[in-house]
Amino acid sequence: MKLTRSQLIMVIVLGALAIGVFGCLVGIIVRNSRQISQVIAPAAPASPPPVRTEQPTVPPTPTASPVPTPTSTPTPIVPQTRYDLQVAGDPENPALRVQRGYAYMTLGAYDQAIEDFDTAIGLDGRLAEAHVGRGEAAFHLKEWSAALKDFERALALNPDLASAHAWRGYLLSERGKYGLALAALRQAVALNDTDPWKRVLLAQALLRSGNPEEAQIEYTTVLSLEVRSVEAHVGRALAQAEQRDFDAAQADLDVAQSIAPYDPVALNGQAWFYAWYRRGHLAEAEQLAQRAVAGARDDLERARYLDTLGWVYYKQERYEEALAVLEEATVLATIEGEVVYGEIVEHLEEVQEAR
Repeated sequence: MKLTRSQLIMVIVLGALAIGVFGCLVGIIVRNSRQISQVIAPAAPASPPPVRTEQPTVPPTPTASPVPTPTSTPTPIVPQTRYDLQVAGDPENPALRVQRGYAYMTLGAYDQAIEDFDTAIGLDGRLAEAHVGRGEAAFHLKEWSAALKDFERALALNPDLASAHAWRGYLLSERGKYGLALAALRQAVALNDTDPWKRVLLAQALLRSGNPEEAQIEYTTVLSLEVRSVEAHVGRALAQAEQRDFDAAQADLDVAQSIAPYDPVALNGQAWFYAWYRRGHLAEAEQLAQRAVAGARDDLERARYLDTLGWVYYKQERYEEALAVLEEATVLATIEGEVVYGEIVEHLEEVQEAR
């Protein structure tokens, strides 16, 4: 069947429309395929809600409190000396041990000094100098019985060792045993009469034992050997004051303070002079004594300066302060259960009675 032109055009138009409609349907189906599948497929049963299982309550683990780390005692630092390398290279040399022991002494390292002196004595028991050194260290550590034994052992090994006589005499003088002390110190001076230190020790013992005239002579001899000796100027001033020569005493005290204005020996000497012989200067004496106490180099020196300060307070009628200061002095001057400076005890008793 032959179509006319108009019929052919109509067929083409209808075909194009059919194709367009079919394309639209396909697009709609693709875009809504999920919803269509849910409508066509049977509905799946709803999942049951999850069952909550109650877990037992577990108490929290307690946090341990941090334990503080114990503080360890710091190891004392051993001071260095110029002998350390030599001793390390030759530790069995007793002479080197003695030399380092004395070097430790100058540094105030008395325990280390004793260790070296012990070693030296162990290596050579006949080293008298090692016994003197160990005795000196024990003296500073307030172990006076051990110190005295060492000095006497040194003298048994070497009766002509001047330093052993001097230290033995000094220790006995500090204990107030002036008869034995003077004999030992005179022997030390006889063996070495050009050493100012030994003569100062002798002069001090003479002054404390009640012999200011001879003490003055010894102090003058010291000044001929060492003109700038503060100890000799102060000691001679106190000896002169005991003999009522106050102008000469003040002159020596002035020289001592011009040499070393901050030296506690000079400060205490002037304070003591004022407290005993110049009562109009008690306020100045108090300041001087306080400065001397502050500058004391060891317990025994501090005890003597506190004695001066306590006496100043006593003269000012400040009895409670005097009592407290003198009680502190007795504690510092107690060696092996004994107060070695009897004058401190006497002053303390006087203050107690005045209260």
